[in-house]
Amino acid sequence: MRGRSLSLLFVFALAACSGGGGGSPIGTPSTPAPPPPPGNGGTTTIPTHFVIGAPPSSTSALSGSRSPQYVPTTVQSVTIALDTVNAASPPSGLTTTATDNISAPSCPCVVNGPSVPPGSDGFTITTYDHTGGTGNAISVATPTIAITAGTTNNVTITLAGIPKTLAISGIPSASAGTVLSATALTVAARDADGNTITGPYASPISLADGDTTGATTLATSGSDSPPSRELLSSTDTATLAYTGLAILPATLTASATGATNGTAIFAPTLHPIVYSGPLNGSSNAELDFYATSGTGSTLSFTASELGWTDSPYNKMLTLAPASGCSAILDSATSTLSGTTFTENVAASPSAGTCTATLSDGVGQSLAGGITFTYTVTNIGVQ
Repeated sequence: MRGRSLSLLFVFALAACSGGGGGSPIGTPSTPAPPPPPGNGGTTTIPTHFVIGAPPSSTSALSGSRSPQYVPTTVQSVTIALDTVNAASPPSGLTTTATDNISAPSCPCVVNGPSVPPGSDGFTITTYDHTGGTGNAISVATPTIAITAGTTNNVTITLAGIPKTLAISGIPSASAGTVLSATALTVAARDADGNTITGPYASPISLADGDTTGATTLATSGSDSPPSRELLSSTDTATLAYTGLAILPATLTASATGATNGTAIFAPTLHPIVYSGPLNGSSNAELDFYATSGTGSTLSFTASELGWTDSPYNKMLTLAPASGCSAILDSATSTLSGTTFTENVAASPSAGTCTATLSDGVGQSLAGGITFTYTVTNIGVQ
């Protein structure tokens, strides 16, 4: 089974560290010894070693550590670099980087770090999926640690997984006209070896919402108080809420520095436009003019769409006649918006038929459109 959590227990020993550079299995740390005499141009340095993965609870000297957490089984080496001493570059002459090979499935294990001067020391600790500090970087930490001579300095450091690929899943089903309360999404970050990262991320994951109507809301929360639409750790939660307004499918995107984006589509089910008015004898909408004034020169109908025209959305439908309708419909009323429509015949109509499209703003139209006709009837009497 792959380990998912990535952490280090950092232990400073004041004597030569137990365990060689090959990642020895953990043992009880030795009793601190006085610091070695000054070297490297007069700089006193303290040998250090690191415990990869939390030690067993029976190791009394380290009993204050957190519960066991392990690097993924794909990790094969760790590089420990001393970056700063008291916020400045390390003294010249020091060997500032140490690389050790480890067998992650056998950890907890001990590796040697560089010998460091007492003070406020800044480190970069990176794990890799190949030996010798090569291959893909899997996790990283950049702690600054106060190191005091003459004591054992036990500090817990948590490695942050480096996201390489992201995925969004668990997109909720929704229907226009129905409010969807905040619902949890699953955002998974995987490292370069495909391990799902648990714990903190080396780079925050940012979430973006392709919906521009305001009908959807992406939010994040967690004990580490992530910024809006950001995830800092696998323990953070992302949620999606929806007002019920009919919308086009919205693309949700998760991104992080150096990682391949993850995307998912939120597409609420839309309801059809419902027409109420004259028909052509079957089920198709048809309005038939037969006079240039008075009765037969003005016709009306209504239309609605759940999640669009109803409260609290109160959006309008649009009627757009085809080009040939100008001979039948009054140009002043040939394009209308709303839910109740009144059309007037043209001032000098011509007999014929045309079709108009009734649509909302999210790609839906009334099936079959609305047909308008103008009929002239001549009856001869002899």
